Amino acid sequence: MRINRRTILAASTALPLVACSKAPVPKPKPLTPATDEFVHGVASGDMTETSAIIWTRWDGETPNDTPVVLDWDVCLSSDISAPVKTGKVTANTETDYTVKVDVTGLDAGKNYVYRFTAGAAASAAGRFSTLPAGKTDKLRFAVVSCCNWESGFFNAYDHIANHKGFDAVLHLGDYFYEYGQGGWGGQAGESIGRLHEPAHELLTLDDYRKRHAQYRTDPALQAMTAAHPLLPIWDDHEVANDSWSGGAQNHNQGEDEWEVRKAAALRAYYEWMPVREQTSRADMYKAYSFGDLLTLVTAETRLSARDEPINIDLHTKNMTTLADADKFRKEVLNIPDRRMMDAAQTDFIVDAFSKSKTSGQPWRLLGNQVIMGKVHTADLGPYVKEENILAMEADWPGVRDFVRNSAFGLPLYPDSWDGYPWARQKFYDALNKAGINDMLVVTGDAHEYWVNDLTDDNGVKMGVELGTTSVTSPTLKSYFGDDTPDYSLLVTQNNKDVRYYNAMHNGYIDLFFTRNKASAKLVTVDTILSRNYSADTIAQFTIRKHDDSLKFTSPKGLKLKQRALFSGLG
Repeated sequence: MRINRRTILAASTALPLVACSKAPVPKPKPLTPATDEFVHGVASGDMTETSAIIWTRWDGETPNDTPVVLDWDVCLSSDISAPVKTGKVTANTETDYTVKVDVTGLDAGKNYVYRFTAGAAASAAGRFSTLPAGKTDKLRFAVVSCCNWESGFFNAYDHIANHKGFDAVLHLGDYFYEYGQGGWGGQAGESIGRLHEPAHELLTLDDYRKRHAQYRTDPALQAMTAAHPLLPIWDDHEVANDSWSGGAQNHNQGEDEWEVRKAAALRAYYEWMPVREQTSRADMYKAYSFGDLLTLVTAETRLSARDEPINIDLHTKNMTTLADADKFRKEVLNIPDRRMMDAAQTDFIVDAFSKSKTSGQPWRLLGNQVIMGKVHTADLGPYVKEENILAMEADWPGVRDFVRNSAFGLPLYPDSWDGYPWARQKFYDALNKAGINDMLVVTGDAHEYWVNDLTDDNGVKMGVELGTTSVTSPTLKSYFGDDTPDYSLLVTQNNKDVRYYNAMHNGYIDLFFTRNKASAKLVTVDTILSRNYSADTIAQFTIRKHDDSLKFTSPKGLKLKQRALFSGLG
């Protein structure tokens, strides 16, 4: 399969909970591990003020594919002696023996514990909180993205699982990868005993189900989804690399029709994730209101409306002058009507944020798949070594053309919003018209930390962006090695809206909101090749209100050159 420039550049422990029980429990007891009938763990998510989804899978014996009836119960964390909600749900072949329950009639802003049982068989217990109503003083998210099984162990998940303060985990996509064994990013798989199953690239419903099942055997993933509710959106690899409404880079001639493959991938996704079932295309994007503090919208920019990404390698091959680059911008990049999302989704986001602002909420948070900030290439010619090019060339045949033409300031990632400048400006125009200029955008996909200002084509400030790095997928360090920090400085220096960029580490973002400010800690893990790891906060930023928009302040952990570039002094 072909790997494109974007993928190169972007390059079960028991929880200390108490099980719900229908019999009175005199005092909390430690939770015993789940029995073998529930080896895929539990998960929760998609909360409202009065409801939440709880999920598990039955893994016990099913003679002749017979259905299995499971009991579930939900208790208040503060009083596990009596369930507040109970019920039954049937696991069967139709949903690959996964089950989801939309638990309703709950109280807003409460902490709950849940579990599934069938006779003597019992799942692990999990936690979730309903969305708060009314006065809300603080909120904390773990922000994650890009988790390749073969690249390494999910140590970022483990670190999140052991942090009790998170209200939810925002998963910005690439929850798994569709590649076969040894595919891109999987070089470490054999040495650490983590090879993809099935061994081939995912194409059918059975394939996607098996890959979901494999990822959910990971103890760190299980611990994280038991400890915290999940608010996920998909990116491309949940179906196929660089997917768009009519296909994908990794969907090739001779494979099933795109719509068949996409439908199989989405069916498996809805079976295996703690989200409500999709009843219309509008259900692909959602809004969550957290009391009087924050509205979160999770966008969908892959499958419903996105036009085909520009394969810039086809244009840079014969590009040798600035005039060639200007012609590319005029005739290819900046043509109108290239969509990232449709008008209905734009209206949905603008309406949700307008209601948020009118109600007095101080924060508007957008969960977004691909980099929204303006990031153009810096002249790499004097800096990229021959060994760097050789390291990338096998995976990216057009890398020499890219380096040669990097001086022309082309989009660094054409698959991102930079490859859809008309669509981005249309989105900004709609927000401007509604008086929304203070989005805090969190973004995945790129396997790098980004701290970006967001400005429209007229220089109007639209908010700020935080890009999270990958949980395991390769960073640029895989190709640039010890030269990666110098490359990061070069990108920051040559892009006005980029305040900080770090392409070295795997990890996640710890994002904390109060009424007056937000703080973002960039949390890294020192290894993904062993489950024995340490974690560190490599940098920290504060976000505050400024002139009806947002600004980054008070950076911590930055080195001298990074701090100078952050302050605009570089």
